[in-house]
Amino acid sequence: MYLPLIRLMAAVLLVACSAAQAQAGQEKTLIIGIDGVQLSQYERLGPDANLHRLSYAKAYAGGVIGKPTQQPTLSGPSWITLLTGVWADKHGVMSNDAQWRLDPRYPSVLKRLRQARPDAHIASVVNWSPINSAFLADEVAAFDVVESGLSDDRVVERVTAILSSTPADLTFAHLDEPDSVAHEYCFGDAYQTALANSDRRLGMLLDQVQARQQRLPKERWLVLLTTDHGRDPAGCGHGGQSESEKTVFIAANQSLNAELTDPRPPADNPGPNGLYGYAAQTSLAPTVLRHMNLEPRRAWLLEGSPLLGATGVRKLRVDEASHQLRWFSEASTRVQIFRNGRRVAQPEAARQVWTDPDTMAGVNDYVVELDDTPVAVRNAAAPSERAKTPSDDAGR
Repeated sequence: MYLPLIRLMAAVLLVACSAAQAQAGQEKTLIIGIDGVQLSQYERLGPDANLHRLSYAKAYAGGVIGKPTQQPTLSGPSWITLLTGVWADKHGVMSNDAQWRLDPRYPSVLKRLRQARPDAHIASVVNWSPINSAFLADEVAAFDVVESGLSDDRVVERVTAILSSTPADLTFAHLDEPDSVAHEYCFGDAYQTALANSDRRLGMLLDQVQARQQRLPKERWLVLLTTDHGRDPAGCGHGGQSESEKTVFIAANQSLNAELTDPRPPADNPGPNGLYGYAAQTSLAPTVLRHMNLEPRRAWLLEGSPLLGATGVRKLRVDEASHQLRWFSEASTRVQIFRNGRRVAQPEAARQVWTDPDTMAGVNDYVVELDDTPVAVRNAAAPSERAKTPSDDAGR
C-alpha cells in the first residue's frame, strides 16, 4: 500500500529538482577583461563609448601597501586575484613567471562553478596564454572551451560563437591590445586608438548578449568588465604601487551595491588619495558566485565584499599593532567573527572594531560575517615567518 505513495513522493521530488536545476541554469555571466587600461584615459573616448552602456566605478589593484595582500600590479597576480577573490598571498601567483600555479585551495570562479554544477558550460578564451596555460593549468581540463594566444578580434569571434550556440553559463574573455601598445608607445595617440578598438570589441560582445536576451528572455545575464592593472604616470609600464598603477575599474550591466558606488576610505589607512575606499579587485569573484547562485562560504576565505546583494562588512582590515579587526558597517545587528574556522566573538556591527584577546599570535585567517555574507582577512606573519618569493618580472 505504501508503494504508490513512495512513487508519488519520488515524482514530486524529481519535478522539484528539475525545476530547481532549470532555475539555476538561467543565470549567465560574461567576464570581459581588457588588459592594462587606465580608466582616466579610457574615459577620454567620450560619452559615446560602449563603456557607458555599463555602470562602472573605480576599484583598486595590488592589495594594501605594507600588508600581506600587497602584490605587484602585474597581469599574472592581478587576473588570478580577479578570478579567485583572494590576493596573491593566498592564491600563490606572485608574478608573470609561468612557473606559478593557482593554489588549489583557492580555485577560480570557473572551477567553483564546475564543482557545483558539473553540467555548466564554462569557457576561458584569452589573448595572453599564461592565464590558461600556466596559472589555471590545473583547472582548465574541466572547462568546456579553453583557447589561448588568440588575437583580440579572434577572441571576440570565438566568444560570440559561444554566446550564440552554447549554454554559455560562465565565460571569461581576455583582450590585450591596450597593454601591448602602451608597453611600446606609452600614453598617446596609439594608446587611445587601442582603447577605441577595445571599446568597439566590447560593443560587439554587449550586442551579442542583448541579442541572446531577446531570444531567451528568461535568462538573467551579468556582464562584468574590468582590467588587471593601471599604468605608471607616463603610461609605459606597471608593477609598482603608485596610485595610477593601482587604479582599475569594475563595470556591469546591472546596478551594483554600495561597495562599488559609495566609496568609504578607512580613516586609519585611506590609501593613495582615498583609493582604498573603493572596491578591491577581490570583489569581482564573490559577485560572480552570488549571481550564479553560489553563495560565498566562510571556508573559502574570500577577501572581497560582493557587489550584488548584501555587502557584509565593508573595508575589513587588520591592525596588527593594536590586535584589532576594523570594518565599516551601519547595521544594527551583530557580526560573527571566526578565527581559523572557530567562532570567537559576536560584537555589534556598528562598533566597527574588535580586539583579539589572543593578540593575533602567529598567522590567522579571520572571517567577519554579516547578513550571511562572509568577508575574510589574514593578519601579517612575524618577520621570521614570512616566506621568500622569487623577484617580480618586468612587463605585462
